[in-house]
Amino acid sequence: MTPARPFELVRESACPGRAVLAEPDGSLYVGRNYEIHRSTDGGSSWSFETAMRRGFGRRAIEPSRLACRAFRHEVRAMARLSDGSYVAASKKGVYFSRPGQRTMSVSRVEIVDRLKPPMMIGVGPANRVVWGEYSTTNRDRPAVRVYASDDGGASFHVVYTFGPSEIRHVHNVFYDASAAHYWVLTGDHGKEPGIGRLSADFRTFEWLVRARQEYRAVCLFDFGDHFVYGTDTENEPNHVIRLDKRTGHSERIAPLVGTCIYGCRFGGIYAISTTVEISQANPSREATLLLSRDGEKWETVLRARKDFLPQKLFQWGSLILPRGESNRERLLVSGQALCGMDGETVTMSVR
Repeated sequence: MTPARPFELVRESACPGRAVLAEPDGSLYVGRNYEIHRSTDGGSSWSFETAMRRGFGRRAIEPSRLACRAFRHEVRAMARLSDGSYVAASKKGVYFSRPGQRTMSVSRVEIVDRLKPPMMIGVGPANRVVWGEYSTTNRDRPAVRVYASDDGGASFHVVYTFGPSEIRHVHNVFYDASAAHYWVLTGDHGKEPGIGRLSADFRTFEWLVRARQEYRAVCLFDFGDHFVYGTDTENEPNHVIRLDKRTGHSERIAPLVGTCIYGCRFGGIYAISTTVEISQANPSREATLLLSRDGEKWETVLRARKDFLPQKLFQWGSLILPRGESNRERLLVSGQALCGMDGETVTMSVR
């Protein structure tokens, strides 16, 4: 058996911004405040695509990186549809644009109480856009909804509702083409974390696993019969988990020094990163980047230390990876609240 060769990272280019999306054709996207920029040459050059609508107050803070961090002034989630339309979300709202439109319009969302924009945005069959409510402040645990749009993000309606106290929020909703249904990832405590199946018509939902911190996930790598993911918990040590899609049997593959919020596939390389979310179970002040060629053996290839600013006000220290996946082995990684690379995005090749 030939041992796996170690990863050697080569820094290729750098630019300001936050990694938000990678597409199969190799296109990469970064957010610069509320703007979306695209690269088709592996990060060597970037072109402005569109921007989420913002008022004078939001524009006024843009020259200050610290103010942008404090107010979470950033593209939090985005997706690109097959016709070139964009759908994106900030902490304040959900937006859409058609090809060539330089300013995104505010989506019409069927709001039951107050708007809770998503952490991630998924795309299903026929360009159906799907996301779940995400909020860290819903301490009373009200009902949490899943939304869908069939008009390219112009409007969203409720398609499924988790009852009061059932979950805290939705981390991710994504479509599994091989199984013809959606997977829903939820958090955070007690019975709330879990992974479940939502039918393509949104009529039925069933849990695969729930009520354990090792089922608290944000993004998954699909290996056909099983998932691989990093856990996102401040209550226990984190691990890379292998989860059987049929039985729900889970296995710990590798330890992590912090919570895992980001993951992306770049060609034949799987990448996950950890966030500095200091707790008794996760005391490390370093964010890390881990790579794997098979989802089983993971190697830490990059470490960056959290800066001195308070983490709850000025954000967790994170090595941010784009959502989605690329067919090219060119990594896109951003720094947030990290010494020496806050607000910077780098592209790296792998040897």
